[in-house]
Amino acid sequence: IPVSTGEDDCPRIISRSGWGARPSKHVEYMKIPVEYAIIHHTVTPKCNSMAECVEKVSSIHSFHVNTNGWDDIGFSFLVGGDGNVYEGRGWHQVGAHTYGFNKKSVGIALIGEFSDSLPPRVQLDALKRLLKCGVKEGELAEHYKLLGGRQISATKSPGLALYQEIQTWPDWVENP
Repeated sequence: IPVSTGEDDCPRIISRSGWGARPSKHVEYMKIPVEYAIIHHTVTPKCNSMAECVEKVSSIHSFHVNTNGWDDIGFSFLVGGDGNVYEGRGWHQVGAHTYGFNKKSVGIALIGEFSDSLPPRVQLDALKRLLKCGVKEGELAEHYKLLGGRQISATKSPGLALYQEIQTWPDWVENP
């Protein structure tokens, strides 16, 4: 399975081919570095092994393409309870995760539902490492703004518990 471990700061990223993604129907590229990282949750059952997480990511991909009619999975990355990061549209492609912000942000979804409980530590750590890696590699602006999906759209994402957690992180901002 193709993976990227990059520098020590970067989490293990499972490539699109590593989880069996179909090619995107259309690709639009973003101007890098992006100014925003927007956190979501998938509102699906959690996954704790790579096999479970691959199944969840594939299922979300199918839903976004077949049911929503999108060109590809909406998220830039998805973070599993196994501690792996799964490449969606990646750092460079415009996603379909937060209306009005897709061309200037990465949308990162944690697999699970986090209204009442936090993701496991390994999942939060992978998210933090992905953000740090994005800055280090010039994909995210050095002083990027971290947001929860609920700050921009009429949604409860990323769930109250996870939203309260990211509000304590140094790059979170109250106003986009």
